[in-house]
Amino acid sequence: MTNFRLGLLTLTILLFSLIHTPLCFSENHRASAPALATVNDTAIYPKDLAREIGQLRAEMILRNRPLSDRQLDGLRSQFIENLIERELLYQHAQEKNIQIRSQWIDATLKELQDQLGSRSALKTYLDNSGLNQAELEERIRKGLIVRRLLRREALRTISVSEAEIQAFYRKNAALFDRGEKIRVRHILVAVNDLQNKDDQEAALNTIQTLQRRIEAGEKLAVLALDYSDCPSKARGGDLGYLSLDQMVSDFASAVAKLDPGQISDVVTTRFGYHLIQMIDRQPAATESYRDAREKIERTLRRNKENAAAQKYVAALKRQATIVRHGSNP
Repeated sequence: MTNFRLGLLTLTILLFSLIHTPLCFSENHRASAPALATVNDTAIYPKDLAREIGQLRAEMILRNRPLSDRQLDGLRSQFIENLIERELLYQHAQEKNIQIRSQWIDATLKELQDQLGSRSALKTYLDNSGLNQAELEERIRKGLIVRRLLRREALRTISVSEAEIQAFYRKNAALFDRGEKIRVRHILVAVNDLQNKDDQEAALNTIQTLQRRIEAGEKLAVLALDYSDCPSKARGGDLGYLSLDQMVSDFASAVAKLDPGQISDVVTTRFGYHLIQMIDRQPAATESYRDAREKIERTLRRNKENAAAQKYVAALKRQATIVRHGSNP
């Protein structure tokens, strides 16, 4: 049921968004570039937009669905509106003297690192987003403050009834027809530069050495912990249950030929070189109401929370002084 999958960075997205888009807050200081917008005299600058774009770029890279510069540029106006709304919410939270504890920031950062798999994976995420750790912690701090504001003022009374959950299950039967699910683990040796033959050769030599070690009796899961360049290394390379259409094509083609317990030959994708082990296959089936209930409730609650948050932001906008400088690049 991929409709209910929240992705690798679920907690981070929840902290940084109202409607599952990245969150960024403007800084209250002067910048050399012209402002993109002002919210009650607080300016939003191009560097704030760049951070907004950077976080989405990093998120989509982690999902193995990188966005092109053209695609990201097409979201520019949405990014700016997100920045306006987040700044407005943060200002209102300050007026309400909303506070959080420093340990909440530490716990959130640790959970993010755990989801990514390691400190090095967190560093890669930061590099891809263009943020340093201090900036990430500040974004988490403001995200937690805004979430607490919304919980207090917009989301406190939201509930989902059993009747609503049952009605959703009946009316959306097709969503619960689950195709075949496949659980695999893998080792990825990334290629730093796909156009560089030396990088390709070094990565290929590494994966072939690992392949020989596995053939000699070592466990793929154990080697993945030390050698894989995928965040799944923290789980011994385990990617969990996926459908073939959730995998990149060359990876999926190799997986489709494996039986449980079998390990592939070296597989090449745009990410580098892989060794893949089939763990389990689950045949296509219809998910029962009992199994789907929690996910349905979570989805319905999220939809209601999004609607309530949007209504709350719209009310704040009507009371605010917002200027959009549309001519800025």
